[in-house]
Amino acid sequence: MTIKEIKVQLALGTLPFKMKLKVAINTNTPKEILTILSEDKNWYVRKGVADNPNTPIEILEILSKDEDWIVRYRVVRNPNTPKEILAILSKDKDIDVRHSVAGNTNTPKKILKILSKDKSAILRYNIANNPNWK
Repeated sequence: MTIKEIKVQLALGTLPFKMKLKVAINTNTPKEILTILSEDKNWYVRKGVADNPNTPIEILEILSKDEDWIVRYRVVRNPNTPKEILAILSKDKDIDVRHSVAGNTNTPKKILKILSKDKSAILRYNIANNPNWK
């Protein structure tokens, strides 16, 4: 399937879920398509976009505010998520998102120090194993 065919099917709403997911995680998917998929009603598709290491930072920033915690969690797991987004997600209401920030090797020591005050043993364990903590 060509990019043009994908665009048409997305516009018509006829692209099947499995194909959306394949396109979302494909590292060759253009930014324009990733942008469209980042707004998909299905959280699993948005999670796929967050997982894609070629997802542009501006899309990761949008997904960092997603209503579904798993999408925000996957934004933290993306190797290209900038420190500024990690700092914001270090205050996330969901503990799993904060656990992931604590374990991310891009999280600055300043943020890890703040997170170290959290009561979660898993979070503190992730901080202790983060090379930036040392």
